[in-house]
Amino acid sequence: METQDYIVAWVVYLLAGIAFSFISWKVMKKFLWRELAYLLQSLLLAIIFTPWYVLPEDEILAPALIVFMLDLITVDITTSIRALIPLVMAMLFGIIVTIILSVLYRIRRKNYSADSMPDA
Repeated sequence: METQDYIVAWVVYLLAGIAFSFISWKVMKKFLWRELAYLLQSLLLAIIFTPWYVLPEDEILAPALIVFMLDLITVDITTSIRALIPLVMAMLFGIIVTIILSVLYRIRRKNYSADSMPDA
Protein backbone atom coordinates (compact mmCIF):
# COMPACT_ATOMS: atom_id res chain seq x y z
CA MET A 1 0.00 0.00 0.00
CA GLU A 2 1.36 3.37 -0.99
CA THR A 3 1.81 6.07 1.61
CA GLN A 4 -0.80 8.27 -0.03
CA ASP A 5 -3.36 5.43 -0.02
CA TYR A 6 -2.58 4.71 3.63
CA ILE A 7 -3.21 8.32 4.62
CA VAL A 8 -6.42 8.53 2.58
CA ALA A 9 -7.70 5.30 4.14
CA TRP A 10 -7.04 6.62 7.65
CA VAL A 11 -8.67 9.98 6.91
CA VAL A 12 -11.78 8.27 5.53
CA TYR A 13 -11.88 5.90 8.51
CA LEU A 14 -11.48 8.72 11.04
CA LEU A 15 -14.17 10.86 9.38
CA ALA A 16 -16.57 7.90 9.33
CA GLY A 17 -15.72 7.14 12.97
CA ILE A 18 -16.39 10.73 14.00
CA ALA A 19 -19.70 10.75 12.12
CA PHE A 20 -20.75 7.43 13.67
CA SER A 21 -19.74 8.65 17.15
CA PHE A 22 -21.73 11.86 16.73
CA ILE A 23 -24.86 10.03 15.52
CA SER A 24 -24.61 7.38 18.24
CA TRP A 25 -24.17 10.08 20.88
CA LYS A 26 -27.33 11.86 19.72
CA VAL A 27 -29.29 8.60 19.87
CA MET A 28 -27.88 7.46 23.23
CA LYS A 29 -28.36 10.85 24.86
CA LYS A 30 -32.02 10.79 23.87
CA PHE A 31 -32.94 7.29 25.03
CA LEU A 32 -30.55 6.40 27.90
CA TRP A 33 -29.55 7.74 31.30
CA ARG A 34 -26.81 10.33 31.02
CA GLU A 35 -24.18 8.27 32.89
CA LEU A 36 -24.95 5.14 30.88
CA ALA A 37 -24.75 7.14 27.66
CA TYR A 38 -21.35 8.50 28.72
CA LEU A 39 -20.12 5.01 29.54
CA LEU A 40 -21.29 3.49 26.27
CA GLN A 41 -19.88 6.40 24.29
CA SER A 42 -16.47 6.02 25.93
CA LEU A 43 -16.47 2.30 25.08
CA LEU A 44 -17.49 3.07 21.52
CA LEU A 45 -14.73 5.66 21.15
CA ALA A 46 -12.16 3.20 22.49
CA ILE A 47 -13.30 0.48 20.10
CA ILE A 48 -13.36 2.74 17.06
CA PHE A 49 -10.21 4.81 17.58
CA THR A 50 -7.66 2.45 19.17
CA PRO A 51 -4.90 1.71 16.63
CA TRP A 52 -2.52 -1.24 16.61
CA TYR A 53 0.27 -2.61 14.43
CA VAL A 54 -0.79 -4.80 11.53
CA LEU A 55 2.41 -6.83 11.75
CA PRO A 56 4.76 -6.89 14.75
CA GLU A 57 7.78 -5.85 12.67
CA ASP A 58 5.99 -3.15 10.61
CA GLU A 59 5.07 0.41 11.49
CA ILE A 60 1.72 0.26 9.71
CA LEU A 61 -1.22 0.89 12.01
CA ALA A 62 -4.83 -0.15 11.62
CA PRO A 63 -7.82 -0.12 13.98
CA ALA A 64 -7.19 -2.67 16.74
CA LEU A 65 -10.62 -4.25 16.34
CA ILE A 66 -9.99 -4.91 12.64
CA VAL A 67 -6.49 -6.26 13.32
CA PHE A 68 -7.91 -8.54 16.03
CA MET A 69 -10.71 -9.89 13.84
CA LEU A 70 -8.50 -10.46 10.78
CA ASP A 71 -5.78 -12.17 12.84
CA LEU A 72 -8.44 -14.32 14.49
CA ILE A 73 -9.85 -15.36 11.11
CA THR A 74 -6.63 -15.77 9.15
CA VAL A 75 -3.94 -16.76 11.66
CA ASP A 76 -4.97 -18.06 15.10
CA ILE A 77 -6.27 -16.93 18.47
CA THR A 78 -2.88 -16.48 20.15
CA THR A 79 -1.72 -14.09 17.44
CA SER A 80 -4.95 -12.12 17.55
CA ILE A 81 -4.63 -11.46 21.28
CA ARG A 82 -1.76 -9.04 20.62
CA ALA A 83 -4.28 -6.58 19.15
CA LEU A 84 -6.89 -7.29 21.81
CA ILE A 85 -4.66 -6.19 24.70
CA PRO A 86 -4.42 -2.47 23.78
CA LEU A 87 -8.10 -2.49 22.85
CA VAL A 88 -9.11 -3.79 26.29
CA MET A 89 -6.72 -1.35 27.96
CA ALA A 90 -8.25 1.58 26.06
CA MET A 91 -11.74 0.42 27.02
CA LEU A 92 -10.71 0.10 30.68
CA PHE A 93 -9.17 3.57 30.58
CA GLY A 94 -12.41 4.95 29.09
CA ILE A 95 -14.49 3.30 31.81
CA ILE A 96 -12.26 4.67 34.57
CA VAL A 97 -12.24 8.21 33.16
CA THR A 98 -16.03 8.13 32.67
CA ILE A 99 -16.65 6.96 36.24
CA ILE A 100 -14.31 9.59 37.70
CA LEU A 101 -15.87 12.38 35.65
CA SER A 102 -19.40 11.24 36.55
CA VAL A 103 -18.57 11.21 40.26
CA LEU A 104 -16.95 14.65 40.03
CA TYR A 105 -19.95 16.00 38.13
CA ARG A 106 -22.37 14.68 40.75
CA ILE A 107 -20.29 16.17 43.58
CA ARG A 108 -20.11 19.51 41.81
CA ARG A 109 -23.82 19.50 41.08
CA LYS A 110 -24.60 18.60 44.71
CA ASN A 111 -22.38 21.42 46.03
CA TYR A 112 -23.85 23.90 43.56
CA SER A 113 -27.43 23.03 44.51
CA ALA A 114 -26.55 23.25 48.23
CA ASP A 115 -24.94 26.69 47.72
CA SER A 116 -27.85 28.07 45.72
CA MET A 117 -30.49 27.18 48.34
CA PRO A 118 -31.30 30.10 50.66
CA ASP A 119 -30.73 29.62 54.37
CA ALA A 120 -33.88 29.49 56.48
